[in-house]
Order: sequence, then C-alpha cells, then structure tokens
Amino acid sequence: MLRRLTWRWLGILSLALGLLIQQPIAAQTRNQQRANVSVTVSSPDGKPLRNVTVSLASLGLTSITNEAGIAHFTVSTNDSQAIEVEVEAQGYRAWRLRNAQLIPNDTLLVDAPLSLADKAGDQQAEIIDVQPHRLTTNAAQEASLNDAELNQVLAGTNTTPPATIRVYRVSLGRIDTVNFKTYVKHVLPNEWVAGWRTESLRSGAMASKTYAWYRTMYPKYPGKGYDTKDTTADQVYNPNVSYASTNAAVDDTWNYRLIKNNAIFQSQYCAGSYNGSRSSGQCSQNHGWTVGLYMSQWGSKYLADNGSTWRSILTFYYDNVAIGTIAGGTTPSLPAWPTLRNGSSGNDVKAAQYLLRSHGHSLTADGAFGAGTEQAVRSFQSANGLTADGVVGAQTFAKLIKTVQNGSNGDAVRAIQTLLGVTVDGAFGAGTEQAVLNLQSTYGLTRDGIVGPLTWQAAFGK
Repeated sequence: MLRRLTWRWLGILSLALGLLIQQPIAAQTRNQQRANVSVTVSSPDGKPLRNVTVSLASLGLTSITNEAGIAHFTVSTNDSQAIEVEVEAQGYRAWRLRNAQLIPNDTLLVDAPLSLADKAGDQQAEIIDVQPHRLTTNAAQEASLNDAELNQVLAGTNTTPPATIRVYRVSLGRIDTVNFKTYVKHVLPNEWVAGWRTESLRSGAMASKTYAWYRTMYPKYPGKGYDTKDTTADQVYNPNVSYASTNAAVDDTWNYRLIKNNAIFQSQYCAGSYNGSRSSGQCSQNHGWTVGLYMSQWGSKYLADNGSTWRSILTFYYDNVAIGTIAGGTTPSLPAWPTLRNGSSGNDVKAAQYLLRSHGHSLTADGAFGAGTEQAVRSFQSANGLTADGVVGAQTFAKLIKTVQNGSNGDAVRAIQTLLGVTVDGAFGAGTEQAVLNLQSTYGLTRDGIVGPLTWQAAFGK
C-alpha cells in the first residue's frame, strides 16, 4: 500500500513539474520575435540570378533564389546578433558578407552582386566585412577645410539634393559614383542602429543626408575626385547592407531639407551619450566640437525613447536651423490635434499638464496621464462649458492653449518649450523664438514667432 501511494505521489509530482517547466517555454514561444533576411543576388551586368544557393552559415539555414534573384529567411530571435551570408553559384566567385546584424522585428536587406570566376574551379571567395559602427569606435568625422577653401563651392543647389555622390571606397581603392538617395539608404544603417525608434532613425536620415549633400557642394578633398570617404572619416557606407526600417526613415524624410540661414550646412554627428544633454563629453571634449553644431547619436535615441519627434531632435542639437521642403516637395499639411486620455503618456501629455497648470490647476507635469490629470481636465472642461469627459481633444485644446511670444513667462511657455524640444525654463527668449520660427517655416505658417492656435496645433501634432 505504501509503495502504491509513493508511486502515485511521484506521478503527481512529475506531472506538476512538467507543467511548471512547460509554462515558461510556452510563454517564451508566444513572445518570440522574428527577424527577416532578404538576399538579392545579381550578375555583373545587374541581372537577377535564380536557383542560386544562399546560406546563413551561423544559423544553419539555406535557401534558393527565386526568379527575381531573391532568397528570403525568417528567423526567430529576441536579440540582435551578427550573422554571415554566403552565396554560391556555378561560374561565379563565392560571395560572403560577414558581421551583418540581424535585428528583431526588422528586415535585413542584402545585395549580393557576383563576379565571374576567373577560371573553372576558382574557389577564391569575395569577402565583404561590415565595418565597425561609429557607436562602438567613438570615431569622429575628420575636420573640414578652412573657410577660405570652403568658399570654393562646387556645382550644387541648396534647394534640390544632388542626383549622385562620388564615394571613395577606402579598402577597395576606387571611387564609386552612386545615386544620392541610394547612398543615404546605405549610410543610415551603418551610422544609426536599425532597432532604434523611428523618430531617432528619421533624425539620423536628415543628418546623414544633409552632411552628404553639403559635401557634394563644398570640397573636403579638393582635386581627389570624390566627395566623401566610406569610413567614419565621413560616413560609413556599405552598398551591400540596408534595412526596411532605415529605408523607410529615409523615404519618410526625403522631401525635407535641414537648413541654416536658408542653406545646407555641415551637419556633423558623433556617438555621444545616452542622455538629454546637448554637450556630450565624448563629442565636445574628446573631439573639440562646438555645442550646437553637432548631434549626439545616442542622444537622439534617448530623446526618441522619451517621446521627441525627429524635428524636435534636430532643432534641439543644431542651433538656428529650420526644416523646409526640397524643390518640388510639398509643405506638410497641418497635423490634427492629438487625443489624450487616461493612460496616455509623453511630451504631448506633459505640455497639456503645463497648460492646465497655467489655468490654476495644481498637478505635476510628468507626462503620465493618470487619475489626477483626468480630474483636472474634467474640472477645466466644466468651468469652460465643455463636456466633462476627461479627454483632451480639439475642443478642449481650443480653450486650453494660450498665446505666448518673446517675453512671455510661466507654464504655458514651458508647454511650448516641451513640444519644441528646447530648454524648459518657462522664459520665452531668443532660443524658444527661433524654434517657433523654424516650426512655422516647416508648416508654411506666418513666421512671426508668436505661438497662436495654428502654431500650437503644429507643435502638438509634429
């Protein structure tokens, strides 16, 4: 009898342990993320190659290209990881891409142009190594020429980006002439991290485009026959690697230009620090750069993680700049007012909280829309003849905003400063006015520096 009970309890214990072990595994499976890899294989004349073997060696995966010359992989992963892509086709040299980064919830796009084998049985592979990222090396862009040399402007325009750019491929010892937009798409993922938030990637797309645009107009390497190097000396460029997320960031911002005094300028950037400081020690102290002339890449991530938009990130780092449209582009439509309710968070909520404070409501402007904020909204709505539903929409904003301008002070100023990404001190001075003017230029509003209803709407919706 005792033996039967013992075996019965052992069976129950075994079943319980099995359930305990299976539960986290099931949860892990449900939460597993996916990364995609799309490899396009082409011949020396650019034609797609079908039935070519493509392998992700480190993952043990192999596929065959379709009629469009594309092999596609989907990988379950929760972490970024380095992979190696191998391509083998009869009559062509083997091709390898090393240290490409696989990123969850993104698609790695690999272009594999094959070269003809020199002779039958030629086994020498063409190896492409993804260069170390600026964020890991902390390398600085090399110094530019002096002002006198910069006055030797090349053919170019401040309103329309160039069609092509000449890139010196340092390790290959050759100069490539590349479609300008294609160049930016193959720079951004090598300067920013594809897994970062969209607004950081968009700010990086603008900075990368502007730097390259400037370099096509002003000679950094006079007499050399090229505009930029493909290294951290200028911008890391790799024609074999891009990502769906970074390509989208370039497309989303392509019709915009970042200008200072209505001209393209040298929009430098460096790794910096993950914080909200403009004076990153790594950029200003190690490189000797002047605050207001560069952007911190890690800082752009920090600001995006905390709700800043790409426009506010750019105007936070670069002094006296405006975001306009390129020739042939269109002025963006005025965005709709946001809808804020219990559970909302971010800078829009923080600005609304400051506005509520400017109307005499006592609450903390922390960017979290909780019970206290909801109660303040209901009270404000009741006092102003609105439906007291606790939701901040267009009608509530119309009553909530206050006109502010240079010389104004208080919480309403803190609200607009929060939205513009400038120093939040409650004093409307020259810096805040310039940010307002930049915003008004972006949306085609009257450039008067006064924050009225339309400018408030642009600031909340940007």
